[in-house]
Amino acid sequence: MMRLLSLIVFLLFTINLYALQLTFEEAKNMLLEKNNIIKSYKEETEASKYRFSQAQGHFFPKVDISETFVSSNEPGTAAFSKIAQGKFDMPYFMTKMADPNYVKNFETKIEIIQPILMQGKIYYGTKQAESSYKASLSILDGVKQEMIYNLVRAYYGKALAEKGVEVTEKSLERTKRYKAMTEDFYRNGLIVKSDLLVADSRLSLNEAFLSDAKKQLELSNSFLQRLLDIDEHIAIVWNDLGLNVDKDLDEYIKLAFENRQDLKAMESYLKVYEFENKKSKMSYWPEIAAFANYKMNDENLFGDSGKGFTIGAMVKFNIFSGFSDQNKISESKSNYLSFNYKLMDKKNEIKSEVKDAYYSVIAAQKKVESHKKSLEAAYSALQITENRFKEGLT
Repeated sequence: MMRLLSLIVFLLFTINLYALQLTFEEAKNMLLEKNNIIKSYKEETEASKYRFSQAQGHFFPKVDISETFVSSNEPGTAAFSKIAQGKFDMPYFMTKMADPNYVKNFETKIEIIQPILMQGKIYYGTKQAESSYKASLSILDGVKQEMIYNLVRAYYGKALAEKGVEVTEKSLERTKRYKAMTEDFYRNGLIVKSDLLVADSRLSLNEAFLSDAKKQLELSNSFLQRLLDIDEHIAIVWNDLGLNVDKDLDEYIKLAFENRQDLKAMESYLKVYEFENKKSKMSYWPEIAAFANYKMNDENLFGDSGKGFTIGAMVKFNIFSGFSDQNKISESKSNYLSFNYKLMDKKNEIKSEVKDAYYSVIAAQKKVESHKKSLEAAYSALQITENRFKEGLT
């Protein structure tokens, strides 16, 4: 039995010796660097940045190069291929046009298309992509804030769980001594068996409390390991964060409106809906684009029997589309108003959260002071009880 106890003590000492000791600041830096949720949102932010760059790319001209091969004895296609190659052979058209042999044609084309006015799709699409990117940055910062909040709960939760195990173990030791003393009193006829049963039940209850406390400690340690993405046992280095309520409630609400990243993200998304509404209103505007191409046609690949430039412009007017544009405008307006109402509700939610946190901190501070006084009273009561007990034994 003594060997087993010695082994347990040795193992506990070894675990604490090789545990990863972390101050809260060290844990926070590790969280920001290694947490998988933060990494995930960083990648989403990168993806949003690339979408913004894609949208900006639509302002630039589109350049394509293509190679097309055609072999046909269909009169129209064969004649067109001959014309494209610059071979205006009148005897051919007079004698073989009706039933030509197979004509081969390789067409090499370089084409440039420059959008000029595209019903606001490019301009407002870019604005939407930019607002979405800003929203993703705010969401990332908000996730970091949330993870730091979870870290505070996990870090100090583990510290409290360790204290809980320590206190429960001391209570168990005291209960064991109480039971041993009760058994001694029972053997000497000083108490009845019901008193002994009470001592047994208290011991069992204390053992159950210790099991629950150890379970809570393991859960706290596991949650902390998950946040930091590590497997090592973590030893808490207790320090005070120095957080105090030193401003009035209105100032904290103002700070929340200025710094809450989820609110900033919603404001950026509201811009997305606003730009969508503006873009839908431009659906009645014309689409204008300029284009230019250079073609080479020949019987051989990359030949240049027939070559030349073509330049032009395209203007398309939206005359009627079955009222879909009008309904699209109404839809985008409703989406904008709906999200604006959600934003206003979010501000009210933040106010409630700040009030709850503000008064909770004040109540917690008062509760700590009350517990300190209760602890002092408990020490005094314990001293009196121990003195009375000793006098009773005497």
